[in-house]
Order: sequence, then C-alpha cells, then structure tokens
Amino acid sequence: HFGELPPPSAADAPSGALPAAVDPELQALATKGKVRVDLLNNNNSQYYGDFAIGTPKQRFSAVFDTGSGVTWVPGAKCESDACGEHHRFGAATSASFQEGGSASSTAPAAEGRRSIHYGTGEVKFEGGSDTVTFCDSHSNPGCHGDGTSLEVPGQPFGMSTHQTSYPFRMLPFDGILGLAPSQSKGSVLHQLKASKALDRNVLGVYLSEDPHRAGSVDFGGVELAHVAKQSPLNWHKIRSASEWLVGIKDVLVDGTPLHLCDKRPDGVCPAVVDTGSSLITGPSREISPLLDRIHTDEGCRNLSKMPTVSLQLQDHEGRLVNYPLAPPEYTLRTLEEVPNTGDAGFLREFPVLGKGGQAPELRAHCDPGFGVMDVPGGKWVIGDTFL
Repeated sequence: HFGELPPPSAADAPSGALPAAVDPELQALATKGKVRVDLLNNNNSQYYGDFAIGTPKQRFSAVFDTGSGVTWVPGAKCESDACGEHHRFGAATSASFQEGGSASSTAPAAEGRRSIHYGTGEVKFEGGSDTVTFCDSHSNPGCHGDGTSLEVPGQPFGMSTHQTSYPFRMLPFDGILGLAPSQSKGSVLHQLKASKALDRNVLGVYLSEDPHRAGSVDFGGVELAHVAKQSPLNWHKIRSASEWLVGIKDVLVDGTPLHLCDKRPDGVCPAVVDTGSSLITGPSREISPLLDRIHTDEGCRNLSKMPTVSLQLQDHEGRLVNYPLAPPEYTLRTLEEVPNTGDAGFLREFPVLGKGGQAPELRAHCDPGFGVMDVPGGKWVIGDTFL
C-alpha cells in the first residue's frame, strides 16, 4: 500500500460470513477497489494498460511501472518515427493542461527539458501537468463512456520531443506510467494520495503468465479472483521513501540456502519491486552462484529436472517468508522460427492470402528469468518473473 495506514486487522473486514479459506485482511482489501484497469501482456516482457490525459480526454497506453516516479507519453512536438507510430499528446487542445506545473498541485511538474536513458534507448521530453484519468476496463473500457473512472488532478508528466527508433517504434504501448511510492513527488500515487480519492491507499497488481490473457491493476484494493485459496497475506516493510524497496534474506534452491546476502548489512539484500522490469536481477557476485545452480537449457529440454528456486524475504515483523518459483515460472520460454523452413507463402508463421506454401517450423527457446545487473547500491530488482 502507498499510504500511511497500518496493515488492516480482521476487524476491518466487512460484517457477515467470509468465504471459506479467505484471509480476513484480503477480504477487507477486496471490497475497497475503485477502478480496475486491464494490463495486456506483451510476451511476458512488459505489462501495459490504458489511461487518459487532459480535457477532453486524450487516450494512451503505458507500462504501469512501480520502478519509476516519472510518467511520459509522446508529445505533439516529437517528429521521431517512434512517435509517429504512437499516440501523441496535444497540449494546445487540453483545457486543463498547465505548462511547467500546476498551482493546485502539491508535486512539481517535470520541469524544463529532460532525458531518460533506458538500456537500449533514450527519450527526451519537456514537462507539464494535467488531469490523468483511469477508467474501469469493465464498466468504462477505453474511457469512451460514463462508467466508473478515477481522476488524478495536476499530475506532472513528460511529453517526449525525441525518442530513439529502437526500441520504442516497435513497442505496442505509448509510454510509461510511474507508480513509485507516494513520497516520490513525480509518481501518480503521490497525486492520487493527495486527492484523497481512495478509501484506502492500496494498489493491487496481477500480471498474467499467458500473453493471451489480461492482467490487471486495482486502484484501492485487490482482486480475490487472482489470489490462491488459503494463501496468507504477508506485509513487507518498505525501506525507502522513493522506491518499493524490500529486504531479501536469501535465495533457496530446492530448499537449500545459498547464503547470497550474508555479507550485506544485517544479512539483507535491498530489492526493488518493479513491474517495469522483466527479470529478477542482482549484482554479479550474488546472481552468478544462483545461475550456476539453474543451468537453463536453450532448447527447454530440462525444465522437468530443474530445481525450485525460492526468494526468502523478511516481513514487517522480521519473520522470514519463502516465495517458491517452479522452473516454468522462472524460465522465459519463447517460440522462434527454424531457419530455412517454410516458404514465401507464409510470413512469420502467418499465411499470405492468395498464396499456398508451408509454414515455417517453430522451436522453443528458453532463457533464465534471472539476470546480472550491477547498479549503484548493489540493489536487486524483483521484476515480472517473480511478480
């Protein structure tokens, strides 16, 4: 949760009988959600949803990113080919837009011109603020009707003026929606908390494992449909005002501790919970011993023989909680074409109308869902592989 409220007690649960095997705290959280937005799965690499900016509403899609405190979308001034392939925000057509900031906003806008460097690309943008609207994907999909919606006034965001072609041109979403903790002043959660629009400052996220099935983000609660029966509710202390930073005590392989964090202060590795990252990553000195125990076969032939890997986290009372991942859960499996198979009657395994031919042969390719990333502070990232 992104507010200052303590974990709920059973007394917070609604009156009446609870369904069997449902944690009372979860039951209480499930009744508080205000808006649920579907998150589409882009090959288990990114999860993105719809929202709107401005008055009247201009519609966009973005990665809902708990690892970022910045929101940006392509701007009308951007003439890069990446912007031409996506929706662009027109500040001149929004009655609620304020250049450089909002007098009613408690958060500074993304002032002036800035740039963000990603692993494989760069975005340059200029800042402003406007109303951001989330519409319920079931009662008001795409913000086209009068169904349930949630408005965030005076939200600072960036309008890109330049984006590199790779990777942005080929991505199915427009930008990034920053959902860092509410004390990060650029985060959507900062403005949402200030607006007091939710009964409880809680964000529930479900990331689907199937690219053909949508996940969801629930503003104000959680969805019980995505919680396994008899699963306990664990609360973990956030160790930073600006990041969803939790503590990893160790990683276990088939129940055997690897003692990866023993040399850290208090024997705990700092880890950012990040819906905008695909993998679980950490410093090379700590991830390498884990990768040596996994041995992922590129042809996916040894999944049944691979071990269970558990992240061991400290909860808010210092107790250890193990979160096990089975091999299919921590392995990224994709399909790729076998070279020199198929013919011109097919394009990327899809038949071309009016032409015969044979489809190319496809084969499975597997990569580990764990990776090495050395960053200042030696932080781990708990990405979509875990989430």
